[in-house]
Amino acid sequence: HVRLVLKPCGRPLHMFRTLKEFVRALRDIVKIQQAAVEECQILHRDCSLNNAMILDEPEGSEGFLIDWEFA
Repeated sequence: HVRLVLKPCGRPLHMFRTLKEFVRALRDIVKIQQAAVEECQILHRDCSLNNAMILDEPEGSEGFLIDWEFA
């Protein structure tokens, strides 16, 4: 599965608005990595501030990882 993103789809993790948003984003990123390892045996291998993003949704923000090509 490949996605080509032509415009920004989230904010970098360091641009969090509140401490609560930051902690929730980190929690989401850890859950994503855990699910990738447990369900697909895939390790991201490049979890860094450059690859951690915050997606703003109507029901709240969530964290996610980008740049999975080295996984």
